[in-house]
Amino acid sequence: MIRHKGSIEIGAPVSDVFTFISNVENIPKWQSDVVTSKVHTSGPMRVGTMFEEDVKILGKQVQTVCEVVEYLPTKKFGFRSNSATPLQYGGFFSLEPNGRGTRLTIDVEIWLRGFWKLVEPLFGFEVRNGIQKELKTLKSILEKV
Repeated sequence: MIRHKGSIEIGAPVSDVFTFISNVENIPKWQSDVVTSKVHTSGPMRVGTMFEEDVKILGKQVQTVCEVVEYLPTKKFGFRSNSATPLQYGGFFSLEPNGRGTRLTIDVEIWLRGFWKLVEPLFGFEVRNGIQKELKTLKSILEKV
């Protein structure tokens, strides 16, 4: 399993940051490896909401189905993929107000199977670098709003 945690200070209110990250259709705007993300469950976002992502993994595109497993407005948002692919992953976001905005922490978990297990060390390095880049992109987007 690959696990990595990262955090960043964002000069925007917690409510704005939470609203943006919990709208899964925004994910491709700040995560370069996510091509599309679309909700499949009707109604408001909540634990149990299902969505589908097309994700690029080491040059290959993989379609995954994800489920929201944590949803606590302005505090926590988390999801896990649950489709039968060689890649399983989860993203868990915690938000805390700070003096000037929001401290956002992301905890990522990834499980690789089959052939993909062979490239786990390379993939782990890519994940660590990608998270920092994505957090900076997210900060840039939210501080312009």
